[in-house]
Amino acid sequence: MGRYLLLCALVFVAPSLRAAEFDPKPIDEAVTKALKEFDAPGASVVIVKGGQVIYLKGFGVRAKGKEDKVTPDTVFPIASCSKAFTATALAMLAEDGKLKWDDKVHDHLDYFRLSDELADREVTLRDLLCHRTGMPRHDALWSGLSTDGGDVIRRWGRATPSTSFRSKWEYANVPFTTAGVIAGKLDGSDWASVIKNRIFKPLGMERSSCTWKEGSAPPDHATAHYYGFDKSVTAIGWDEIDHAGGAGCINSTARDMGSWLQFQLAGGKFDGRRLITERALKETHTSQMLFIPQDPFIVYFPPKVTRFTSYGLGWFVHDYRGANCVSHGGTLTGFRAQCMLVPEKKIGVFVLCNLRPSYVCESVCKTALDALLELPAEDWVTFYKSQLKRLDFVVASAKEKRTASRKPDTKPSLPLKDYAGAFEERAYGRAEVIYENDKLMIRWGKYTFRVEHYHFDTFTAIPVEPKDDVISFDRSTFDVQFRLGTNGEVQSMRFFDQEFRRAKK
Repeated sequence: MGRYLLLCALVFVAPSLRAAEFDPKPIDEAVTKALKEFDAPGASVVIVKGGQVIYLKGFGVRAKGKEDKVTPDTVFPIASCSKAFTATALAMLAEDGKLKWDDKVHDHLDYFRLSDELADREVTLRDLLCHRTGMPRHDALWSGLSTDGGDVIRRWGRATPSTSFRSKWEYANVPFTTAGVIAGKLDGSDWASVIKNRIFKPLGMERSSCTWKEGSAPPDHATAHYYGFDKSVTAIGWDEIDHAGGAGCINSTARDMGSWLQFQLAGGKFDGRRLITERALKETHTSQMLFIPQDPFIVYFPPKVTRFTSYGLGWFVHDYRGANCVSHGGTLTGFRAQCMLVPEKKIGVFVLCNLRPSYVCESVCKTALDALLELPAEDWVTFYKSQLKRLDFVVASAKEKRTASRKPDTKPSLPLKDYAGAFEERAYGRAEVIYENDKLMIRWGKYTFRVEHYHFDTFTAIPVEPKDDVISFDRSTFDVQFRLGTNGEVQSMRFFDQEFRRAKK
């Protein structure tokens, strides 16, 4: 248990607060217990109340099996918590008169197009930032296929919608990539420059950055870790996703995020200087689109403490045990971050952790809010440990069901070599099915898959390259279904839930 004990005990308590008004012990205990229960290497925590940083600590280690401690200045990716920065930057540009929330997107970025005719004609900046375009994530486009932000935006726009325009909340990353590109264009720079000049510099966020190379360059940076389905914890490389931009590319520290919390809770002021009007900032905290928390989001909004849920502009807007709250989480392959604000009480919490999947951040944030709001204590670590077990139970059950559904003693309709060839999809591009040594392989984007027969003309694609990436696919199953034409030849291939048509020879 020794390595889970508190390794860095740096605490800042505002002089105006009496010690009796804030007891750090429940937070210390929650973090220490969470690191132990989730087998997480480290975490960093900042809490703001009444305009002051009242808690700032690092726990555990930067890399499993090593001695370097996590400090309040250890750099972590904050992933999708970056979305609130992008929304705030657009609010600042709106105040400058360079945009309006209800401007049409294509008026600011002419190559942004959607496959749904109505959505393409009417989609606004507001629609992008509250997830109501009718488009799902299609995250494979930026995580595996393209490293060019503009190309990803174009491809995403050509992809298949999941619902009709503005009818349903549908979380997606590319809309925020798009918003970031627009912010940079209107500023005459790029997204990263806007964030640095308009937010980082005024807030004194000196250790914060917008690219993975900048984030992983300082010696005091956290190592990413993946919690495997077999309960192993493996150190992995940082995700190289700079092309995602405004969707999730900020790296920061607990100390720097304390300034961000102060700025948000002060209605746009920091250190006596107003950076944005309270009205403009509040628009990002205001409900724009209702949504019903379902998997995977229900775990973050447990029914026992949540009565309403909605999305603002880069923020979830909801209640927490009767208090109005704005929050956001962030996930990359080996990291998790969570931010929770109660603006009316001037309370904010930000937690960073170098393990995914884990619920260290959620456990600590909710424990901290319970203490700060003087609510009856909940054992959130135990609750979220059960949720992680549930996640793996669901994965195991799905794998068992798939195994049981397999029809025995079937064979492919054709010799394996006849399935080889090139297949194309308008957004997902080209996939190559290769026949070598009496086996099939698929190459798509940066990934290579080994293809094994399941039953009939359905196969299982097993990721094998790149090795640093595929370790995190152990909870995923990739089906490949070949479809034959009336001539008995392969006509198409369903892969990534998309229909790839066989390319003409």
